[in-house]
Amino acid sequence: MVEMLLYNFVLTSSVIYAWHNLNNKKINFKDYKLYVTIIGIMLTSIINFLTINKFVRIVIITLIFMIFYKFLFREKLSKTVITPIFTQIIIFIAEFLYAIVMLIIFGNEANNTINTLGNLATNVVVACLILISLKFKFTKSLYNKLLRATDRISPFQLSLFCMIGIIMINMSLYLTYMEVQIQYVLIFNVIVTLLVLVIIFYSFRTQNKYNKVSDKYNIAIKSLNDYENMMTKYRIANHENKNLLLTVRAMIVNNDNDIPKYIDSIIEEKYKDDEKLLFDVSSIPSGGLRATIYSEILKIKENKINYLLNIDRQIRTVDLIELDTSTTIDICKIIGVFIDNAIEAVKNISKKNINIDLYVESDNLCIKVSNNYKGNINIEKINDEGYTTKGKGHGYGLPLVKSIVNNNVIFEHKTEVNKEIFSQILVIKYKSHIN
Repeated sequence: MVEMLLYNFVLTSSVIYAWHNLNNKKINFKDYKLYVTIIGIMLTSIINFLTINKFVRIVIITLIFMIFYKFLFREKLSKTVITPIFTQIIIFIAEFLYAIVMLIIFGNEANNTINTLGNLATNVVVACLILISLKFKFTKSLYNKLLRATDRISPFQLSLFCMIGIIMINMSLYLTYMEVQIQYVLIFNVIVTLLVLVIIFYSFRTQNKYNKVSDKYNIAIKSLNDYENMMTKYRIANHENKNLLLTVRAMIVNNDNDIPKYIDSIIEEKYKDDEKLLFDVSSIPSGGLRATIYSEILKIKENKINYLLNIDRQIRTVDLIELDTSTTIDICKIIGVFIDNAIEAVKNISKKNINIDLYVESDNLCIKVSNNYKGNINIEKINDEGYTTKGKGHGYGLPLVKSIVNNNVIFEHKTEVNKEIFSQILVIKYKSHIN
């Protein structure tokens, strides 16, 4: 019993030292929690060893480490999970190295020699190896990377995943070095399989939620960038307007008779450049679509591409506000893909024309993006991933559209090729979806 207390004290002390070292904290020998933690881990470890089945001992001791780590440091849950498990990995590696060295020195007698030396000697060596490992920068660097990588992961998910890893390591050692009845192996495999499936399902659900939130912020950031470009544009326009007013003032001072013509030319030019576009897009249904088309047209103008925006009068009766956020995001994604593809298609050819048509047909909102093109288009493969006429690095936009359309009954996607005009049409059955 005394030996058991001693070797547990050695290992417990090395673990607590490792916790402090990894977190760059000094050991406070005046803190009562330090001694409660040492005694608590020692006693619960002994009880665990004497009463718990050998296949789950390592899981229980890891949980004990987590509880006392939380008690000692009051850290957040993710750190409370990672730090004890990381020290368990260090212990496992130290024990493995000790076994390898003994095997190299004593060969087939290694196991008998280890048993002869006893657990106290083994834990002293393991403790020394733990302290040595903490001297390497790599150890702390890996620990900090794990903390950063798991900072936003659910503590429950993280704990479950780590526990399964520890159980699998523990079980694999027993399967290798001890005779285990087949029914235990089958039970273990079934439990692990179920747990892995739970983790996969939970991960997918969490990732799906994250992607939805990420999409919202991506659109918001894109809108902010567009507004920044607009601010820059209007700042330049204001500067130009100031210069124009100064010119008009000089003409007035000089009694220039061409002042009315000059003012008319300014009004006509400004209307063409700014007011007409703003007036046209104002009739597009709000909720994200208007901003998407406006920002895409700005992009078209930047690339010096000819465009026509045709908006049917019935569009004013269309209301997309009642659509859920994810559907609105999908609409913006699809139209963004259509117009971006059209820009890429005409960018490097002499004839650059893009038409954007919005109209109502059979109570459905239809958005058609057309462009002229050069080369051959295989209409049957146009939606296949990687298919493109624009070279390497393209061909993933329309497959994304296909995926979105296939997962939402509100959408219908049509493709048309007429002579040298390629058209993509999105049909939005907004009334049936809202009802």
